[in-house]
Amino acid sequence: MNNNIHLFRNSFNEVYTLIGSSETLPNSIPDIRICRFCGKNQDEVTFKKIAHACPELLGQNSLTIYDECDSCNEHFSKYESHLSKFFLPYLSIVGVRGKKKVPSFQSRKGHDDENTRTSLNYTNDGKINLFLNSLNDYKIDVENKTMSILFRNPAIKPIYVYKSLLKVALSFLPQIKIQKYQLLFDWLQNDDTEIVFFSTLFITKLTRKKFAKPSVQLYEANNIFTDNGFHPELTLVVNFANIVAQIYLPLSGSFDYPKSYGKSPTLELYPAFHYNIDSEKYENIEPHTPITVNYKFESIDLHSEQNSIRDEVLNFTFESGDFNIEKNSTGFL
Repeated sequence: MNNNIHLFRNSFNEVYTLIGSSETLPNSIPDIRICRFCGKNQDEVTFKKIAHACPELLGQNSLTIYDECDSCNEHFSKYESHLSKFFLPYLSIVGVRGKKKVPSFQSRKGHDDENTRTSLNYTNDGKINLFLNSLNDYKIDVENKTMSILFRNPAIKPIYVYKSLLKVALSFLPQIKIQKYQLLFDWLQNDDTEIVFFSTLFITKLTRKKFAKPSVQLYEANNIFTDNGFHPELTLVVNFANIVAQIYLPLSGSFDYPKSYGKSPTLELYPAFHYNIDSEKYENIEPHTPITVNYKFESIDLHSEQNSIRDEVLNFTFESGDFNIEKNSTGFL
């Protein structure tokens, strides 16, 4: 989706304050270990596994937490598997090394035809092997060094993708705020917990930057209510590969619902565009000066609990490649 959006310098930072991030994550083991997700202590559960606050599937990182028990870690793994499938094309193409290696991608079959699969993997020397068996799945412009590829992604449960990102957010929530947002922890553990949540995921695809490792920022609204609407209390921003992903967290148990009657939520987007523009050009612009920026973002609904598929076309450029066109397949080395 191409968007011509009027943005105001510092408007996001006026609405939200950073309360947790990759840079501020505690890295010491507490004397008494209590799981922040289930509330059980070291006498009731074990803490033997290394628990990552940000999954390594988004890139190798040392962002670990010491207050996630082994049982919860195992429970959340089912969410992470869906998150991995959801972002797999980006991780594979950009070459993001996960826990062990760059993940390979293999598409679903089209019309139950094995010959329609698209596959991508990295060789040991860092080259890409990309096999496209269907002429309908790609367009190549060798002269301009551009390519578009249709990725038929594996089936996933969208709500599991959302819950996996929610788990990331709650891993970075300061200890002193856990009680305030306890309802979010309850819903993460129990699907039957009643909660109001915002199921839209916003993705900005960067063209000028690739993150060497994933980073996370968790923000809390300074003032929730405005004259005409309200801001969700918390929003999460995750940077990885060439992606900036943002979700809004569910409303807490202390949210003032009567005050929200007749008002709509205002979803303030994180200004990911600044990664793709010449920052010096905007250094001296006064706050609240309108800036018109053209950039690409996508909004995806993650509300469904049913298995669903989502095909997408990714466009990118390449510097060089050997093209071997035989029959209906193309290989890139």
